Amino acid sequence: MSSFSYVFNNAHVVMSFLAFILLDIMGSTAAFQTINNRHALVGKRRCAFTWNNRPCKTKLAAVKDGGMDAFTAQLQAALAEAEANTDTSSSSDTVTDAYATEILNKSRSAVTATVEPSQSSTPRPQRTGKHAISSLLMQRAIQTQLYYLADMRDEPTYMWMREFLNHGHLDDKGRFQELDGLRCDGGWQYYLEQLENAPSFSITVQLAPPRLSAQQQRNPYLAAQAVGRSYEETILPLKISQTLRTVARSLETEWVPVLFEIAEEDRKRVQLYNAPPQIQTAAAAYQAFWCERQVVAGGEGDDQGTPLHALNERIVARFCTRVALDELIDELQGESPADDSAEDEEAKRAAVEWLRDFANEWEPKLKRGPDDNKRRSFGVAPPGHWQRLCDGADADDVTEAMWQELPPLFAYASDDAMRLYSPEALAARLRRVRASVCDELIGDLRATVLLMS
Repeated sequence: MSSFSYVFNNAHVVMSFLAFILLDIMGSTAAFQTINNRHALVGKRRCAFTWNNRPCKTKLAAVKDGGMDAFTAQLQAALAEAEANTDTSSSSDTVTDAYATEILNKSRSAVTATVEPSQSSTPRPQRTGKHAISSLLMQRAIQTQLYYLADMRDEPTYMWMREFLNHGHLDDKGRFQELDGLRCDGGWQYYLEQLENAPSFSITVQLAPPRLSAQQQRNPYLAAQAVGRSYEETILPLKISQTLRTVARSLETEWVPVLFEIAEEDRKRVQLYNAPPQIQTAAAAYQAFWCERQVVAGGEGDDQGTPLHALNERIVARFCTRVALDELIDELQGESPADDSAEDEEAKRAAVEWLRDFANEWEPKLKRGPDDNKRRSFGVAPPGHWQRLCDGADADDVTEAMWQELPPLFAYASDDAMRLYSPEALAARLRRVRASVCDELIGDLRATVLLMS
């Protein structure tokens, strides 16, 4: 009897063990099928784009501000195909269908939010007049080429190029830092057209004789040989035009990262103004550490840019700040107050007048450029004091001066007026507008370089 119970108990243990193994195998098979179904669904959605009857997928990054890239377009088409091929009659694959429906809804909402802004966008024409960065690009290209000519001591070409179309105010050292230095009615296109149509000619360059000491002058043989020499120099305006186009392409390569950096910093400042600061995580600090060590403009890992690169950064910042000031005034004039009350309407009108007076004071300073020598003579002055003592200004001077202004009386009309029209709020709005201006100027720069090619 004892032996029979022992065998029965052991058989019960063995059967339990075999049942456990069988259930584990069945569960693994079901999980494997579910995973395969999920991968097949995702693969079907990602591989809807084909090239030569082969499935492909793209790794293009999404365009900022709601733009639609190639992957978004492919994903949208794949969602439509996956939704059309979905079999709603099957009820056995409940887990897989629920997972597929969830992923499908999330993807559809993401694509809809991404595509909708791009459908309403229209091509924007390039800026003209004092807001045309193409004229500034040609101005700095001329000054950079003058620097190269002076460095190579090509005085004939240097002097001819400075006098061409009365542009003698442009120098080779970058001392002329005004924004509107290209003084042609037709802009850069007229300048290059006149340069290409100018005839080539030759000039005779007379070199001064070498200086002889008193003892050498008494030597008749040396005195007879100490005469000035001359040579022929040919000026080719068409070649100069081609060189200016090449220099402009180099400047565009350097200015685009500068505009990207200005826009990024402005968006960070606006985010800081609108939201409380957050503690930086270790991952964000690690990313910022390596971002500062990326390839700089002008070379593969070095800082060998164009000769006037440091001055060009400040000029580009001043240019986009002047454009942003004018656009912020237009934005304030076109917007409607938060409430339709008379107080808010009067506060908006007063804010437009205040900002127009501010722009009339600072835009001439932005056009002129900073007075670095005068600033150094002041020493260390209190913040916000020395900006108004100079005839010129940098871009940071404008934002700093606006930020330090006391709130005018119209800002106390209501809470909405203080939130929208106080100097701190206008400074944050100026940075937001300037970030958008930088994005648009990048497109203008690239379009100008394409037209020059």
